[in-house]
Amino acid sequence: MDVHDVSHLHGYMQMLAQQKKILKAAYEHQGERPEDRKSRRELVNDFEMNCMDQQMHQLVTGTAPTEMRIGSSFLPPPYLPSIAPLEELKQTFINNLRLETHHRGKYLLLRSITPSNRMTAIMAVVEDEREDAVMLQLYHQDDKRDRPATSILKQNDIIIVKEPYFKVMADGEYGLRVDHVSDLVRIGPDDERVPIQWTPRILDLDKTADDWKLEGNEAMRRQQYWVAVQKYWCTSSLKYSTVMANSLGSYTTALGCSASFQERKTVQLNRALAYLKNGFFDAALTDTECLTSCSDAPEKALYRANQALYELGRFSECQDILKLLRKKYPNNDSAAMELKRVRCRLGEQTNGIYDFKAIREKMSKDPPPHLDHATFIGPVTVKASMGRGRGLFTTKAVKAGDLILCEKAFAHCYANTTGKHAAESSGIGLLLNVYTNRVTIGTQSDLITRIVQKLWRNPSLLPEFMALHHGSYKPVDVIEVDGKPIIDTFLVERIISLNCFGCPISSLDILDLKAPEDERYYSSGVWLKASYINHSCLSNVHRSFIGDLQLVRAACDIPPNTELTFWYRNADFGSYEETQKEVKNWGFECGCPICLDTKNTPKKVLKRRGALRGDLKTALDASILDVAKTERLLAAIELTYKFPPSEVPRLALWVPYYRLMHAYVVESQPVKLLASALKGLECLGFVIKGAHPFQSPGTHFGVVQWGVMIDTVIEAWMHLWTTYLILAPQLCQKVEECMRVTYKICLGEDVTFEEFFASKVRRGM
Repeated sequence: MDVHDVSHLHGYMQMLAQQKKILKAAYEHQGERPEDRKSRRELVNDFEMNCMDQQMHQLVTGTAPTEMRIGSSFLPPPYLPSIAPLEELKQTFINNLRLETHHRGKYLLLRSITPSNRMTAIMAVVEDEREDAVMLQLYHQDDKRDRPATSILKQNDIIIVKEPYFKVMADGEYGLRVDHVSDLVRIGPDDERVPIQWTPRILDLDKTADDWKLEGNEAMRRQQYWVAVQKYWCTSSLKYSTVMANSLGSYTTALGCSASFQERKTVQLNRALAYLKNGFFDAALTDTECLTSCSDAPEKALYRANQALYELGRFSECQDILKLLRKKYPNNDSAAMELKRVRCRLGEQTNGIYDFKAIREKMSKDPPPHLDHATFIGPVTVKASMGRGRGLFTTKAVKAGDLILCEKAFAHCYANTTGKHAAESSGIGLLLNVYTNRVTIGTQSDLITRIVQKLWRNPSLLPEFMALHHGSYKPVDVIEVDGKPIIDTFLVERIISLNCFGCPISSLDILDLKAPEDERYYSSGVWLKASYINHSCLSNVHRSFIGDLQLVRAACDIPPNTELTFWYRNADFGSYEETQKEVKNWGFECGCPICLDTKNTPKKVLKRRGALRGDLKTALDASILDVAKTERLLAAIELTYKFPPSEVPRLALWVPYYRLMHAYVVESQPVKLLASALKGLECLGFVIKGAHPFQSPGTHFGVVQWGVMIDTVIEAWMHLWTTYLILAPQLCQKVEECMRVTYKICLGEDVTFEEFFASKVRRGM
C-alpha cells in the first residue's frame, strides 16, 4: 500500500526479464552434478580478492558497495523451509550436490575456512570433511548495524545446512543459498558428527563456570552482546573453544559447567541482560524465571523481566512485575521511573490519549523515528468481510476525526539520506521478485530481514504475524523443530508484499513538501491491525504517519457495524478494469459505488467522458491555464455523470477544481474562488449547508456529509476561510473548525494546526 511500485516501467521490467533469462538458463542444468567446480584454493583466493576490492572501494569512496544509494535484490522462486528433525536427515557431501536442487532428506556438515563478508548476503567459503569447498550465501541474517558480518560466521565455525539448495549464483559460479534462517544449525566440536580433524586443540582444562562468566562480562563491556550468549561447547571431561585467543567466552558455556545454585542464577541473569541487548526478549524472559515464580525472584530478575515484557508490548504484565519490584525493593529508583513509563503506555493503550506535541518535538530533532509509544485500538473488531477475507468493523458509531487506531509498527524501516541519523537508516534499493513479476523501490528488502530476525528471536510473536493475509501461498504446517522456530522467509515476504505500507517519515513532511515526491514512500513498515482494513475508492477512514506510528481516523461519520476502508493505492481515477487490476493482487474486486457506477455507465458515455478528460488534461498541462476553457470542459464532464456526487463522488474532477482555485487566487476573484472551492468539495462527496450566504442567508453553515478525504482538502478549506473573510466574516469560525477536523484526519493530530494555520492563512497562504 503506497509502496513505490515501478513494475510498469520498461527499464525495470528489462532487469526482471534478464534475471528470468539467467534463471531459465540455470534450470536447464537442473539435476546435473557440475564437473568444473573450482578447487578449494581457487575459491579462497577469489574470495579474498573480492574482499580486498570491497575494502579498497570503501577506502576510496567512503562507502561499501552495498551502501550505494540504489542496490538490487532479486527474490528467487519460493521454496519451503526444512521441517525435518535433524536426526531424520542423512549426511551428504559437496561433491554429491546437484544443480538447482533442494536436497530433501539430506544435510551438509560444513566448516567455514574464510572469515565471512557482507554483500547482498553473508558470504564465506566452506568445506566438508572431504576438503571439497563451495561458496555459502546466508540471507536475512543480523542487520549490519547490529553486528559485523565476521561475527555471524567466523572462520572455523562448524555448521549444518539442512536440505541444502545448490545453485548457479549471479556471477555464474556455484554456491549454496540459504534463505531460511531455520535451515542453518550451528554445532560444536564435541558433536559426534564432527570429524576428528576439525576438533580444535584443547584449551584450559581447568576453566570454571566463573571463568566463562567473567569472559561473558568482558564481552558485555565491549558491547559484543552476541558473544555473551553464544555457546563455546564443553563436555564433562574436556572444554573446547573454537574462538581465537583474543575472543571471549559466554554465559551459555558457563551454564553448561558445574556450578552452585547461586552461581547459576547469577550467570542466568547476566545472560538475560545479554539477550535483552540482542533483542531476544522471549529468551530473556525465560532466563528471569519470573513468569513461573516471581514471589521469590531477586531484584535483577524482576527488573529484567519488566524490560523484556515492555519490549514485547505486554504492558499489563510489565506493570504487575514492576509493582512487585517496588513493593519488595522500595529504594529502586529505576523501577519507579519504569513504572511511570509503563503507566503512560497503558494510558495510551486504553484511552488513546497521546502527547502529540511532545511526539512532534521529538520528531523535529531528526532522531530515528522509532517512537516509545503503545498501540491504541479503538471501537473496532476483526470480522469476515464478504468476498474480501477479513476486515475491520466498527463496534459503535464514530464521528469524523475520531481516532480509530494509533498503532505502533510491528516492524519499520525508514529511509533518510540527509539527516544526522542517515547512517542509521535502511538502505534504499530495488526489490525484484521473479515469482510475482513485481519491482519496488524503497526499504522493503531490509524490512524482510528485520521481520525474519524479529520472529526468529521472539517466536511468541509468530502467531499474530503469520495470521495476516498471504494470498495463495501455502506454508508448512510445522512451527517448531528441534526446539527452534520454523521461519519461512518466503511466507514473510508474501505477507509483507500484501500488508506492507510505504510511508513518509512524517505525513507533515508531505504537507510541507519537505520530501521529494519520489522518496515520500521509500520508508516502509507492517502494522498488524491496520493490515485488516480493506480497500475502497470511497474510503471512510484516512491513514497518516508520525515516525513508526500509523494513525487511522474516521474521515466521515461512521455508523456501528460498518467496515472500515481506505485506498491501497493513491487513486489514479482510471477505468474500471484498471482499478480492478490494481487490487487484484489482494484477491478481491472493488465494489464501491464509484467502481460500480463506472462499470454500469454506457461505453458511449465513458468514451465521451474520456475524450473530454483528455482535452482537460491538455488544458491543465499548458504553461498558462486557460481558465474559461477549463470551466467549460468541467461543466461538460459533469453532464456525463448520472448520479449526484453525494452518492457517487467524482474523484477525477478534484484536481481540475483545485487548479482553478489557485488561478482565482492569482486573479484575486474571491467569488469565483468560493464557487470553485465548493464545487471541488462537492465533487468529493461533501454536502455543505449554508455555504452560499447570499443565496440562503437564514441557513446556518455546517457539513451535512463529509466526502472523500484527500490531503489537499485542507487547502480548499483555507481558500474558503480567506474568501469568507472578505465576503462573509461570520462564517470564518465555522470553516476554521472544519479545517481543523480535516487537518486532524489528514495529519493524525491537530497540535500543529495553529502554527500551520497562522503561517498559511493569516499570512496570505
